[in-house]
Amino acid sequence: MGIDKKNQKELNSDFAKARKQVSDYAMAFDLLANITQSGTEAETIHSIFQFCNLLFLPKKLFYVSLKDGQPDQIYSLFSMTEDDTAIKTRLSSFVETYAWTDSKQGFRIKIDYKGKAMGILEVDGIGFSQHREQYLNLTLSIADVCGLAIENAKRYQQIKDAERKIRQEKEKLEKAMSEIKILSGFLPICAHCKKIRDDKGYWNQIEEYITEHSEAQFSHSMCSECSDKLYGHDDWYIEMKNEKIQKE
Repeated sequence: MGIDKKNQKELNSDFAKARKQVSDYAMAFDLLANITQSGTEAETIHSIFQFCNLLFLPKKLFYVSLKDGQPDQIYSLFSMTEDDTAIKTRLSSFVETYAWTDSKQGFRIKIDYKGKAMGILEVDGIGFSQHREQYLNLTLSIADVCGLAIENAKRYQQIKDAERKIRQEKEKLEKAMSEIKILSGFLPICAHCKKIRDDKGYWNQIEEYITEHSEAQFSHSMCSECSDKLYGHDDWYIEMKNEKIQKE
């Protein structure tokens, strides 16, 4: 039994739809690699935008990240005709897994990771609205991968931020350590004049050596024993010392 023209036309149409669907899914798998290999959260979202833009040719493409269940940061592939407040207000009450946009020419999808809402993707004004259900199903099929990629990107960014802070603290510590001079080990010192011999064999006044190799500074004075030896027989010294004893 032959196939009439009507049935043939329907078969051709079904075949064309199937071929397009296979082509779209093949392209989707290729684009998934870019999504999963992105580094930061912004790069991951940009890869998701590339996926949607190539497959759906939308006029509007938003992603709103969520923080504690509330809209946080807004990303857009195109110049926004709405202000941030209007977008956040529209999406703040979105709790469904997915829904059609008001124009019915696109959809919104909640991106989750292990039950935690990561953000909301809004695609509107798609190029071939007759395929909107196919596009919605295709996007839903990769939503979990998108959620995982965004979560991994956030963790990656947290690790990079922690590494940067550790590196900054390390640099501060190294700078501080480089400014600290510590004397250690055995110092050859003359038993008579108390000069110190450096590693080049030169003898240095003890004050000069310590000042050069540490942060210490000297102010000269004289101990009581040396004062007695030098001035013990001078009348002015004896008188000054007696007055000091009387005051005590």
